[in-house]
Amino acid sequence: MWLLVLAAVTGIGAGVGVRVHRIGRRTPRFPERPLTAVVLGALVHPDGSPSSALVDRVRIGVELLKEGRAQRLVLSGGSPDARPTEASIMARLALELGAPSESLVLEPKSRSTFENAALAVESLGGEQEVILVSCDFHLARATAHFRRRGLTVWPVPSPRALTTANRLIVTAKELLALLRRPWLLAKL
Repeated sequence: MWLLVLAAVTGIGAGVGVRVHRIGRRTPRFPERPLTAVVLGALVHPDGSPSSALVDRVRIGVELLKEGRAQRLVLSGGSPDARPTEASIMARLALELGAPSESLVLEPKSRSTFENAALAVESLGGEQEVILVSCDFHLARATAHFRRRGLTVWPVPSPRALTTANRLIVTAKELLALLRRPWLLAKL
């Protein structure tokens, strides 16, 4: 009996893990009109410098603006301590990459993907569709959080160059985060 339960759980976990991986590897599709793009934050080092993941996410967001796919960027991310917020560092990067300041909206309070979704929605002014930018391995869970808020989500991955071992580790972390919140699985 226990072996059957273990086999079922393992099979479900493997299936969700494959889904997490595939969502981040899909070629993005876009609506015919520009939308707001929500760019999720990532690590800011203690010295205030951005992680490579944060730089990549902002670069993708600015490219969406320049291509006319996004009309503005909501830069979402707070800080766990006294260092600058992810949103403020993203704004600086976006300006350096050529984004017009009037196209940037900062959401500097969130400290988790759940909070990103909850607080970014407040910045949308009633919009019901968004482009969502995050790392490829994080995109499935992030998309589920935003869909849970009632939004139509157009996911855009920020591809990460990871070793196979690191890819398995981050996918496993995302899988565990999803399995701890089974209500998100229905939103994948």
